[in-house]
Amino acid sequence: MEEKNKRQQLIIRACCIIASFILWLYIFNVENPIRERKISVPVTVVNKDKLSESSLVTVGEEQTKVSLTIRGNSSDVYLVKPEEFKLESDLSAYGVKKGENKIPVVIKKSPQNVSVVNSENLWIRVVLDDLKQKTIPVKVVIEGKAKEGFFAMQPIYKTTEVEANGPSDSIKYVNSAVAKYDVKNSEKDIVTVLSLQPLDSSGNVVKGVSIKPESIEITVPIKKIKSVPINVKMLGNLNNQSNIKSITPTPEMIDIAGDEKVISNVNSIDTEDIDISKINNKDSIEAKIIVPKNVILINSNGTIKLNINFNKSTQKELSLDIVTKNLGNNYTANLDKNKVNITISGAENIINNLKPENIECFVDLNSLQEGDQNVNININLPDGVSKVSQDPSSIKVTITKKVLEDKNGN
Repeated sequence: MEEKNKRQQLIIRACCIIASFILWLYIFNVENPIRERKISVPVTVVNKDKLSESSLVTVGEEQTKVSLTIRGNSSDVYLVKPEEFKLESDLSAYGVKKGENKIPVVIKKSPQNVSVVNSENLWIRVVLDDLKQKTIPVKVVIEGKAKEGFFAMQPIYKTTEVEANGPSDSIKYVNSAVAKYDVKNSEKDIVTVLSLQPLDSSGNVVKGVSIKPESIEITVPIKKIKSVPINVKMLGNLNNQSNIKSITPTPEMIDIAGDEKVISNVNSIDTEDIDISKINNKDSIEAKIIVPKNVILINSNGTIKLNINFNKSTQKELSLDIVTKNLGNNYTANLDKNKVNITISGAENIINNLKPENIECFVDLNSLQEGDQNVNININLPDGVSKVSQDPSSIKVTITKKVLEDKNGN
């Protein structure tokens, strides 16, 4: 019984809905009563350019839509679309001033089968400011990377300054006019026209400001890349520097770019002259790179790090023969010792190659008289070698006068 009642209620509700729909169709299509409806329609603001004659300019985005109340038969009112209307506000037809202005909206075109109820009370809000001009520099930003093995050079453009025009409150923030171009996968020179945008010092677009000219032509040369070694130019002989083993650049290779005819003849890049006598035990130094004409360095600030590799210090013992110097022709000298033992130190490469004959060892007998003398032993070492110890430091020398024989042999 309960199930039967539920089924009857559902049937009654369905019948009511169908009856209501039929009644609505009858009223809408047969009776077709007068209805009102609100519709949002865009407004075209004309003669903006005339504002410049009064040194004024619009600020921000003016209200470009108004709400129309339209009246007509139901079948017409609900079928009307915004694009069937043409609304205009003429800035040159009314006296305007700096600040907020209410400009009337004129209906230039509307559908014939409806009327606009509020046609006499349509306005838009337009804010005006003083028009200012400013000369700003042009900057071209190259984004992306050229094709593998190629490099995008600095862009070339003739227009270096443009004029910015806009509201005084906006123009003061304009810092430059910037154009951007992506060189992704390029392998040939690029010639193109780019639009300019007014940017502030933080790189943000300043709205409401126009640029004259609006665009510029640029050329981006795309050049081949070549990797060449760094050649360290040194003043002085590295072999004469006791503690320096080698000087190596980091990195050892550098990428260059340029016309193929130019870089094909470049097989290395030199550093500035490095005076190795002034390195003063530094582990590394910075050196300038000498860049050939019409060659561009890639990923380099024009300097290179040079690593200084030092020789290890070592010691060595040597036994040296003692020689005499400056003995008078009429005298003979007898040394109580003919050899001296020394310990020397220095860079490993120098000490290992040093031989006794490379060291001068002598006693100076200048102005000495006959008899026994205690004379210091002089040892002269090559550059980069120092004496640690010496034994003995002096020796006993006996000087005697030569015996001259007569002509008869007596």
